Formats: sequence, C-alpha cells, structure tokens
Amino acid sequence: MSIIAPVKGTRDFYPEDWAFQMWFYEQVKKASQSFGFEEYEGPTIEPLDLYAAKSGEELVKKQAFTFKDQSGKTVALRPEMTPTLARMIAQKSGELTFPVKWFTFGRRFRYEKPQKGRGREFFQWDADILGSENPEADAEAIALAATLYQKLGLTPKEVVIKVNDRVLLQERLSSLEIADEKMVSVFRLIDKKSKVSPEDFLAMAKDIRAVI
Repeated sequence: MSIIAPVKGTRDFYPEDWAFQMWFYEQVKKASQSFGFEEYEGPTIEPLDLYAAKSGEELVKKQAFTFKDQSGKTVALRPEMTPTLARMIAQKSGELTFPVKWFTFGRRFRYEKPQKGRGREFFQWDADILGSENPEADAEAIALAATLYQKLGLTPKEVVIKVNDRVLLQERLSSLEIADEKMVSVFRLIDKKSKVSPEDFLAMAKDIRAVI
C-alpha cells in the first residue's frame, strides 16, 4: 500500500515536534499576557468577501485557498487574522473598553510557492493594540517582541528589530508622484524583500514599476 504524502507546503507534527510547538506557544502566551494582552481566536474558514473587503487583491486572487460550500458561497481558509479581528471588534465595539490589547497564535493558510521558512500552512502570532494613537503603543509592541525573543533564549547579537514609519514612506512616495492607490503595491513589495530571493524581488519590482 502506497503512502499518501502531505500536501506540499504543510507538515506533520510528531509528538516531539508538537511538544516543541506547544512550548513555543507557551512563551508567546506568557510574553503577551505579561504586557496585558488578552488571547482571542476566530474561525479557520471565513467568507471570501471578508478578505476582499479588508485585504489586497493579490492575497484574495492568488494566495487564498478558496472553495464553494454546499450552498454555493465562496469561502476561504484564513490567510491572515486582521480582517477577522476587525470584524470581531466591530461586532462588539459598543461593549469594549479601548484601547483593546489582544493576541492570537494559530494556523494561517496561503497558496504560495513553498520555500525555506515559508509554507502553505503556518503558525503566526498577532498582537494588536487597537484604539490608541499614542506612540507608547508602538513602543510597547516593540518591547513585547523583544521580551519574547528573550524568553526564546535569543540575544541582541542574534536579533535585529527594524522600525518602519509608514507616514514617512508615504510622504517619500508622494514626492515621487506615486498615487495613493498605487502605494499599497509598493508597501507589499517592501514587506516581501526579506522573504523572497533577490531575483524574485527584482521581477516583482519591475511588474509594479510597469503599472505606476
């Protein structure tokens, strides 16, 4: 009898692997809760319309695992958590006390080319502070990340935290006469720089340059 392999880009967790995964999750949980973040979770399957409204076209059309349910409605395995979080906050906005500090750690799914450090099914930690425009909120998020790295046994020599200023970047792109609606593509490209090969990054940059 032949053995059916896992879907490409996914993995099996044998007991020792899962034990490490659970240890990692516990460090995430301890670090998050030490900063006053509360844990939440949402559905693994969401209406595709949720991502169409909140996420970019590339994610919806090229990276999402989608299928039709028995009623004919198109749904997707969650590729990211932000749209779900936005919906959950909107549903309870009148009952919540802001700023809200929530975190989650769970599976995400993206139909991408599997490569080292990037699978089609993966775990992701999200920690969000909502309802505060205070710069201290950004500093707290950075401190939280640094705390987790310490809990994982990493040292300053092994970790570099880079801070991005979206407003400054927007002003720079505006000075180059790039329209606001085109900036999203540039932001996504910058985000992918450390995640793809130099050749793929250059190819994507050329594609974006052709349309802006």
